[in-house]
This record gives sequence, C-alpha cells and structure tokens, in this order.
Amino acid sequence: MADKADMHPRYEVLEHTADVGLRGFGKTPEELFAAMAVGMIRLILSPDSQVSHTEERHIEVEGYDPESLMVAWLSELLFQIYSEGFLPGGIQSIKIQEPENVSADSGGYSASAVISGEKFQPETHELVLEIKGVTYHMLKVERLDESGWDLDPEAQWYAQVILDI
Repeated sequence: MADKADMHPRYEVLEHTADVGLRGFGKTPEELFAAMAVGMIRLILSPDSQVSHTEERHIEVEGYDPESLMVAWLSELLFQIYSEGFLPGGIQSIKIQEPENVSADSGGYSASAVISGEKFQPETHELVLEIKGVTYHMLKVERLDESGWDLDPEAQWYAQVILDI
C-alpha cells in the first residue's frame, strides 16, 4: 500500500481533438493511479484553488482488468466532485489488488483508497474544466520494460486515458 509520503505524481496532459488526454507514470500501480487522479483533478481545478484536507472519504472500485479499473477509479473521483460536491485534495492511501489467477474473464481487480479534501466552496474554489467522463478510447495501463520512461527511468507503470470534455 502506498501512502501520501511515497507519492510523487508524474503525469502529462496530451492534446486530443475536442477532448483532453492524460498520461501518467509510477514506480508502482498505486503511484500510477495516484498520478492519474492528481493529474485529472489539476485539470478541473484552477491552480489558485486551495483544497483543505478537512474530510476523508474511503473509496473502493473494481474492474475486470487494469484498464477498466482505471476507468472506474477516475469515474468515481468525477462522481465525488460533480455529484457529491467533494473536492479531493490528496490521496492519503491507496492499494491496488490484482487477482491471484489472471485469466481473460477472471476480473477481481480492485482499488481501495482514502482521499482527503473538502466540500466545494464557490468563493474559494474555481472549476476551470468540466470533465464529462472517462473514455476507453486510446486507454492503456501497462507495465514498462526495464528502461522506464524517458523523463523518469525508475517508472515501472504507465497509463493513458482520454477524458470527455
């Protein structure tokens, strides 16, 4: 399990016609999922918006493979923001579980996290981008080879997602 002290989010925004893409990297699946979450939240919130860590929420999502788990994870964060009015300001802990026996139909991937943040307050928070959903278009979640990522050779995991805006 990763905790917030271990997470140094690494992500980059990708240009995409009419939508926005996000690519993230991490040494572990947990760091990867945290990087993707931080990247998406930073797209939504103005850089001037400060989010306090006054409330914690426990989130659990499941998927039948790493890609569907990433979609479920980011979609749950969008639900927290747009439906619950809760702005995540940090990931306190996150654990990714892979099934013991992986097969095409096995499923069993899960993510469990504790996020901290606060309720949306229009006087202190500015939403600069509305993300309607997480798509499966060009979706990737992969383990990298030994060479890692050119900007961080220690990165072992990579993800890419297109967000519908």
